[in-house]
Amino acid sequence: MNIQSKIIQLEKEINLRFVGNEEAIHMMVLNQLHPRSTTLIRAGRGVGKSTLMLLLLKGICGDDLVVVSGASEVKRGEVVGRLHIPSLEKEGIEKVLWAAFIQSKGKALDEVNRLNPYTTANIHHLMQFGEVWAYGKKAKVGDYVLIANENPMDATSFIHPPPFYDRFDICLFLRSLTLSEKFQLQEILEKYDWNLISSMPQVLSFDELEEARKEVATIELDPSVVGNINLLVRDFQACIRDKEESEIKPPALCEGCHFIRDICGTIREPLSERATVALTHLAKAAQWLDGKCEFEDILRMALLVFPHRLTLVRTRNIINDMIEILERERVKMADRNARRQWPLLNELLKDFNRSVYGLAREAAIEDIVFAEELIRLEDQWVNEGLLRRDDTLSTQMGWKRPSYKGVPF
Repeated sequence: MNIQSKIIQLEKEINLRFVGNEEAIHMMVLNQLHPRSTTLIRAGRGVGKSTLMLLLLKGICGDDLVVVSGASEVKRGEVVGRLHIPSLEKEGIEKVLWAAFIQSKGKALDEVNRLNPYTTANIHHLMQFGEVWAYGKKAKVGDYVLIANENPMDATSFIHPPPFYDRFDICLFLRSLTLSEKFQLQEILEKYDWNLISSMPQVLSFDELEEARKEVATIELDPSVVGNINLLVRDFQACIRDKEESEIKPPALCEGCHFIRDICGTIREPLSERATVALTHLAKAAQWLDGKCEFEDILRMALLVFPHRLTLVRTRNIINDMIEILERERVKMADRNARRQWPLLNELLKDFNRSVYGLAREAAIEDIVFAEELIRLEDQWVNEGLLRRDDTLSTQMGWKRPSYKGVPF
């Protein structure tokens, strides 16, 4: 059996033991196909967060997994390492015994929202830099699979900083079971003697997973896929009034803005560039495993990559809100294609043409990301004497780009 077949078999074994959420499971499997993958599962009590987490880890790592539970009082030594006291007493040498959690290939964080801030900071550093520190000693952490779960409505939660959650590639939101699915779950529990985790086989070795990860890394995505990923992420970042640096935030910042009806007006805190990286990893994995990655696939992936990385101006139900915004994105992308915006921009990149510029300006008035690119070209044309500053789109919109010229450092 080749590696791709084993990955497909892994997903099949999980679905044999876990009812519902099939698409979320598929995305979770795809997310394992790049180094140091991280997955967050969010749901209420009793929906199967821990079960799904352990099924996947056991299917990849077998017994080489360690669970750190936020429900217990976690000490530094359990997560990072502790001093070897005999070495210190007899030889005066500070030797660190690194924790099993650091050394294991499979890392599980159960109820991560209950972990104390100190423990979270250590795990954050591990995910960010692939290393840990204890007692002045550093240990490099090799490749791994890290999966965490949480119930954000839990009253005993710590409030972890947004950058911590940003380090998770994807966030799965599990739904509760329908009536028919409840009967299906009961049959499955009886079939496996009410012990789903112990019945889960190790489908592939971690060495095989690393081989799959190397193959996925070599996948070359179609330029249109790369373009759609970058454009989609930028749509969730762009702001003519620079919301990231402004002390005023939407909706107050958006009052009177030309683009107030665009999706930028619904986003309070924008995405980081890690969203682009995560989408690219998923796209490569889908191309390798499923044989395709189309724009519709990217939109579905975005539903797992975006919600835990941004803050909306108004949130009723984060998943439904994101579905609505992504639907607007689908319409926006179709409109861009109908206007032939990017071919127009390519023409202007070659040479300034006033009639083509006029068409591009019309499109830019309704598209902030396209306007950004056109205004960048306008600066060049003004410097070359091809366009008057008063005639530019940036002047019309009152768009002031930050400049560091003449600023003493």
